[in-house]
Amino acid sequence: MSASTLPAPLEWIARPLARLSTSHFNLRAGLISDCLISVVLIVAGVWYGNMRLLPASVTVLCGLFAFTFIEYAAHRWLFHGNTGPFEAGHTRHHLDPLGYDALPFFMPPLSMCALAALFALALPAGYALLLAGVIAAGYSAYGSSHVVIHAHRFKNPQMRRWAGFHNIHHYHPDANFGVTTGLWDVILGTRYHRQPGHNPGKA
Repeated sequence: MSASTLPAPLEWIARPLARLSTSHFNLRAGLISDCLISVVLIVAGVWYGNMRLLPASVTVLCGLFAFTFIEYAAHRWLFHGNTGPFEAGHTRHHLDPLGYDALPFFMPPLSMCALAALFALALPAGYALLLAGVIAAGYSAYGSSHVVIHAHRFKNPQMRRWAGFHNIHHYHPDANFGVTTGLWDVILGTRYHRQPGHNPGKA
C-alpha cells in the first residue's frame, strides 16, 4: 500500500516516513542508532543485572541464535511477503542495491526496547536487557554487513564467498535470505544450489 492509497488521516504520517526511508541521512542515522541501542541495552543489562558468567554467556548465545532466525524470517516473510510498504521498499532495494531504502532510523531501536520489555515479563530485568541488546547487536551487524556487501568488492576469498551468498539472492530472490549467515537457508531448504551449466549471475 502506497502513501497515496492510505486513509487520509494516515497520509500525513506515511508521506514523510516514505521520504525519510529513502534518504542518505536515514541510512547513516540507522546504522548509528542501531549500534548505540545495542550498546545501551547490553551495558544496562550488565550494570543492572549483577550477572553470573555462565547464565550471561548462555543469554548471549541465545540472543545471537535468535537473531539469525529473526534476520531470516524478516527477510523472507516480511520483505518478500505481501506486506505493503515493507515489500515495496525491499523491491526498490532489489532494483537499486546501492540506494538508500531502509526502515525509518528510529523504528529498530524502539522495537528493541519493546523486545526488552517483553523479555522482562519472563526474565530478570538484567538478562532481559542483555538478551535484547545482543539481538540488537545482531541487527546492527546485519545492517552494516548489508551495506558493506553492496558497496565493497572483497579480495579475500572467504569474504567474497560470504558476500556472494547474498548477491546471489538479488538474482534469485526465492533463495539465500540470510545475510550475516546462511544457517537458516540450509535448515529450511532455501539455500541456492547452482544448476549444472547455469550461471548464478544471470536471472
